[in-house]
Amino acid sequence: MPSDDNGKGVAFPQNNKGEKKDRKKHGKSIGWIIGVVVLILISLTFVLPTTVFSSGNSSSIEFGRYNGEKIELSYGNYFYNQLSAIMASGSVSNQNVMQAYQQAYYLTVLETALRQMGQQAGISVTDKMVDNAIVQSGYFNDENGNYSSDLYREASAMEKSMLRMQLEETVPAQMVMNDISSVKTSEGEAQFVSSFNDNVRAFEYITVDYNAYPDADAAAYAEANGAPFTAMDLSVITLPSETAAESLLEAIQSGERTFEDAAAADSSDQWKTANGSMGQMLYYEIQNMLVDPSGADTVFASAQGDITGPVQGWTGYLLFRADSAASSPDYSDSEVLSKVKSYISVNDPETMDAYLSAKADEVYAAASADFTGAAESAGLEIAEVGPSSANPASSQFIIGPEYSDSSTLLASAAAMDQEYYAELFTAEDNTVLAPQASGNAYVIARPVVPEGNNELLSSYMDTFYTTYMPEITVQDLQAGIMNSDAFTDNFLQVFFDRILGPSLSSK
Repeated sequence: MPSDDNGKGVAFPQNNKGEKKDRKKHGKSIGWIIGVVVLILISLTFVLPTTVFSSGNSSSIEFGRYNGEKIELSYGNYFYNQLSAIMASGSVSNQNVMQAYQQAYYLTVLETALRQMGQQAGISVTDKMVDNAIVQSGYFNDENGNYSSDLYREASAMEKSMLRMQLEETVPAQMVMNDISSVKTSEGEAQFVSSFNDNVRAFEYITVDYNAYPDADAAAYAEANGAPFTAMDLSVITLPSETAAESLLEAIQSGERTFEDAAAADSSDQWKTANGSMGQMLYYEIQNMLVDPSGADTVFASAQGDITGPVQGWTGYLLFRADSAASSPDYSDSEVLSKVKSYISVNDPETMDAYLSAKADEVYAAASADFTGAAESAGLEIAEVGPSSANPASSQFIIGPEYSDSSTLLASAAAMDQEYYAELFTAEDNTVLAPQASGNAYVIARPVVPEGNNELLSSYMDTFYTTYMPEITVQDLQAGIMNSDAFTDNFLQVFFDRILGPSLSSK
């Protein structure tokens, strides 16, 4: 029998009132405990939807096989207990029934494979091992989370017998998983992985993007293509459904509520803190907010004070209030010009690139002689990328530019061109590299000697690899099982034929 780990065997405290404790207090089924005791590590790394099921079908249904052993659903078996545990974890819906079955199915496949490994390794289960599993499972824990001999004593003989039988089958799988996940990383292996971070470089780069486009050219472009840049002061309220938006609109129009109060109380967008006020918005900005861009026509055709909508946006249903009439914006305003430049970059990239490519070449020529001076003369900023190692394959064990580039533009440029990536890590220090495209911008970079040394980075990677390796080992094991030739997977066909089919035909 399970003990309290006090070296004195099992102690059964007496209830002074002679009354049994309510067995419902711990509220756990055998399915729950099996799900906790077995494959704990798998549940942490093998991510599957957490859903519930509802089915009156208790007959045996075979969904697949592993090494010839049936993966079947039948009353009281591991598959059934997993489904029971999932059922207890949430609410039933028509949308997640298949996911619930699939989650329990995959856990059963993993348990079967691990159990078979345990059998092949000659693992035998003793009564003491099962006793320990019962104590550690938490099934008989009290309200304080401690094992209770009282709760164990009060359980029915059938309940304890079923629990022991289930654990006798599943403890070998747990032992195999513990052994696999506790494999130690050799010092040589850790040093080998750490060595990938030995060639450390840092970088500086100048970005030439749409902000470098001349103000005069942007104003001329906007005046020649006026429609997208029509301006209007607007306020907005964003609601989760069309019905809610219509109801709120009626309340505002009837005078029951004000637009400002409703925006502050009910809206879900960023402008609610300003009582819904968006300030001046350009026509194309409103288009970008809507599922159907033509809805912007109605908004910009409204008179000052009018409320339009609800219109479906990407984040909900919107009510717009015109706080001014539509007009042409002030093209001497820097904020307006920035919006115009952004529009050109996205919607007319050829026009923008024709300027930026030439500008980037100009800055590059100057930067080759004076990197910092070239950036200052052009009114551009220099971004810095911290110590990085070459990581063209995006390994999680190497700290490459993708982890160190807060602005992301250099990392993006390198990821799109392997030759450029190699050049970043092979060019001599302070060599200014030719402009490289990064999205709708250009970067002009140079490698520099990182400040300090690489000891901290190497130490971090040593610790990270050693700590994370057990999880990777488990993930590799899971992938190997699911992709094994020994696994025959008929889940989808069986689910639709035996579970979903009868369910539909009974309606």
